[in-house]
Amino acid sequence: MKTIIAPGLKARMLGLAGWYSTNILGNRDGEVLDDPASFKTKEESKLSVLHTILQPEKYPTLYKDFAHVVRINYYPPRGDNKEGWDNIDIVGWMGYPMQIKVNFLCRDSILAAPLVLDLALFSDFAQRAGMKGIQEWLSFYYKSPMTAPGLQPEHDLFIQQTKLKNTLRHLMGEEQITHLGLEYYQS
Repeated sequence: MKTIIAPGLKARMLGLAGWYSTNILGNRDGEVLDDPASFKTKEESKLSVLHTILQPEKYPTLYKDFAHVVRINYYPPRGDNKEGWDNIDIVGWMGYPMQIKVNFLCRDSILAAPLVLDLALFSDFAQRAGMKGIQEWLSFYYKSPMTAPGLQPEHDLFIQQTKLKNTLRHLMGEEQITHLGLEYYQS
């Protein structure tokens, strides 16, 4: 949810006062994350996503010092079902406070299956095209994208999708998507 909603907040320049998220997991993920050390790693990765998307150093009046709480609760009866609750306190024009509430009920395996299939097909395609090493263009499919040393991972889902589409277009010898729209008005 963070990689979908945060880019929208930033695009509309809506401030963020706080983001509270909790997940209820009953499968092996929930059991593993019930361990404090395992949870700490997950918490740090979730916390870093908002900072890389919102860029508080660039937009301090909108995103500096927002509260961010992440909780993961293991509840065995949930099984493969996952429930995520998010409370997002945003700030609009003239400092007006507002809230976004999200209750996301899903199945982890149903969400993951098509991603795994796409990754297998695109990885095979990349290998056939002679690509080696980190495949940043596939970051669209990962919670924690890998990059070359020294580069910041891109967490904005929409930028990730554009990279994916442009890489596929490049591999097929097609023009890159620029979204300029100028070609419609040139005579």
